[in-house]
Amino acid sequence: MEIEVTLNQQRGIAGSVDTIEADEALAHRIGLGDTDAWDRFFDRYSSWAYRFAYYHLGRNHADAEDLCSDIILTAAKSIGKFNPKRGDLDAWVHGLARNRLARFCRSRRIELPLIPDFVDQSSDSESTSSGLSDKVQMQDVVNRALACLPERQAAALIAKYVEGYTTDELAQRIQSSPKAAESLLVRARASFRSAFNRLLGSTEGDSYE
Repeated sequence: MEIEVTLNQQRGIAGSVDTIEADEALAHRIGLGDTDAWDRFFDRYSSWAYRFAYYHLGRNHADAEDLCSDIILTAAKSIGKFNPKRGDLDAWVHGLARNRLARFCRSRRIELPLIPDFVDQSSDSESTSSGLSDKVQMQDVVNRALACLPERQAAALIAKYVEGYTTDELAQRIQSSPKAAESLLVRARASFRSAFNRLLGSTEGDSYE
């Protein structure tokens, strides 16, 4: 199974105190208009953002370039929203990228990626048939539900069900035991199920900016 190259794979397991403190300092400098800090941010995330976009947009170079630019520019404009108490800069950029991907796909009527097999397990079939008119709306609700979750839970679901990590590999990524990783997945699945079912009634014309 071909999987996305993640930020944590590039930098090793993230989330240490030193990493988060360094990320907070970098974000602060970018917010002050420090061009050297911006260059470091661009070098760190531009290649990853392109691969993220290319992977999720059907290997379309033009769309990938557009989404990559959107992710990087939006991150730069929103850097003041980075909260180191909720995780490192990699996790924040990854969450932002998912949200921009959902917005990009809605604006261009591109199908959004689904978490394979997991949606069917997490949704009520009767509610799904009545509340979702087609696959595109289903994909939109999945992405919105993911965006509602705490970053750690969303990242765990994506790692497990989209990127194909085993529970043991996930445990290594979050610097925890396999048992703790499985507990995180249990909580994440429950949170996702709740958010997903809550969003089933949304209409296709709603604005989710």
